[in-house]
Amino acid sequence: MRLFSAKLPLALSILLLGSAPAFANQDSNTGDLKSVEALYGNKLSFDVYRNGDLVGYQNVTFSRKNDELAVDIDFKLTIKALYITFYKMTYQSDSLWKNDELVSLDARTDQNGKVTTVKARAEGGKLEVDGPNGKASAPLGIYPTDHWNAGVIDSTHLVNTINGHINKVRLVRKGEDKVETERGPVEATHYKYTGEIQNDVWYDAEGRWVQMRFKGGDGSTIEFRCRKCFPSQSASAS
Repeated sequence: MRLFSAKLPLALSILLLGSAPAFANQDSNTGDLKSVEALYGNKLSFDVYRNGDLVGYQNVTFSRKNDELAVDIDFKLTIKALYITFYKMTYQSDSLWKNDELVSLDARTDQNGKVTTVKARAEGGKLEVDGPNGKASAPLGIYPTDHWNAGVIDSTHLVNTINGHINKVRLVRKGEDKVETERGPVEATHYKYTGEIQNDVWYDAEGRWVQMRFKGGDGSTIEFRCRKCFPSQSASAS
């Protein structure tokens, strides 16, 4: 039996977490808080699979705080064999967005009991980041590795919310696919990350994040499958 590789946590750390405002649909506006609610309602949820086996979840919750958008992320992954847990990872982050920009972020990661934190604050015209490997500065308007915000598509740098690094990236459009959601299959655009992050993500025509896939360090396939990507029918109707 091939067990969970020690390399996979690193791959997960860099890739899964997980965002110039512009959705895949250029008529949409990432900075409009109502557009976020129209896309997702107040919650976005994925089931996480490894080689086809359910191993975890990720929930993204949206709420308003005056003129700010609060985004809370809760992730958990557990790898077991013969009822023994070989690897467990939890991740929580709280971020605030204002005027299309990330103004603060607090993230905590626990990998098999090893806890690391990343903090980011908008100060002096820059985003100051403090992570386990030291401090870094980035221009305001940079996105974190959260994926829910399709404005990331045009990005060349991202704040890694696990280690605090500023990662160089490029997203390459690969074509259109059908992606399963709670509303059935939807047409979505496939983008492939290149550079310091290797990842594949899918956004529908409105810029809604609906799927993610990447290879773990042991060669296993990690997939984020949409469990709740749309607002409730009643909220959508209203």
